[in-house]
Amino acid sequence: MINGTMISGQSPSDKPPGILLGMFQQLPVPAISRYLAQQGWDWLILDMQHGRFDYSTSYECCHVARRSGSKPLVRVPIGDVSAIQRVLDLGASGVVVPMVNSREEAEQAAQAAKYPPLGGRSRGGDAWYHFGDNHTEVANQTTVLLVQIEHIKAVAVAEKILAVDGVDGFLMGQVDLALSMGLSDTHFSENREHQAAIQHTVDVCNSVGKLACYNAFSEAEAQERVRQGFRVITHQSDVDVFCESGRARRDALRRNLDLPERA
Repeated sequence: MINGTMISGQSPSDKPPGILLGMFQQLPVPAISRYLAQQGWDWLILDMQHGRFDYSTSYECCHVARRSGSKPLVRVPIGDVSAIQRVLDLGASGVVVPMVNSREEAEQAAQAAKYPPLGGRSRGGDAWYHFGDNHTEVANQTTVLLVQIEHIKAVAVAEKILAVDGVDGFLMGQVDLALSMGLSDTHFSENREHQAAIQHTVDVCNSVGKLACYNAFSEAEAQERVRQGFRVITHQSDVDVFCESGRARRDALRRNLDLPERA
């Protein structure tokens, strides 16, 4: 339990204590949710912001992921507060809200994600058929609300954003953070100001006992961010894995069969 939020899968023997692992899912296919969940990912983040999900596919994939052992979160589109309550009604275990740059925006997200007295979420949907008659009472303790801190303006007010009741933590958006600082979206990892902004944000988050989450693009980066204080590590997406694995297998076959490169 972190900040009153029950987090599933905290103690498998193949992970450091207290570290959760997740993956983004961009393809709205329930079978992919099932495969990923059965692989043992603690969290799946269904991507309505940059992926292909709509409400119908989110519903199906959320329930498949739950049944298969993973915690499904949905990343909603930027600025769509109404989508927060909607995806929770459809069965999401939590929500990722992108581009939260102020305390006011964090408060709006918390109002939509949590039932009274913590928020203003309306009671509805079919959750009681799936999760029991006491769903309203337990939802505020089990629903995860992550805000994305991915702009230098948000870093500057991270204390105010993460102090909001109902916000359970943040997901670092390191690429958009770099862009907001006038840096390249591919060559920013050695920039001291950028790395200091990340360290400041994770330190603030840990100081208030909330979840610090990071999407790492390599195993080495994941190790570095855990040492830095992040407790949830997501690693790329289903599309990344599919494309990288497919290209690697193609290249290996071409080398082993001594085939020429395609024009």
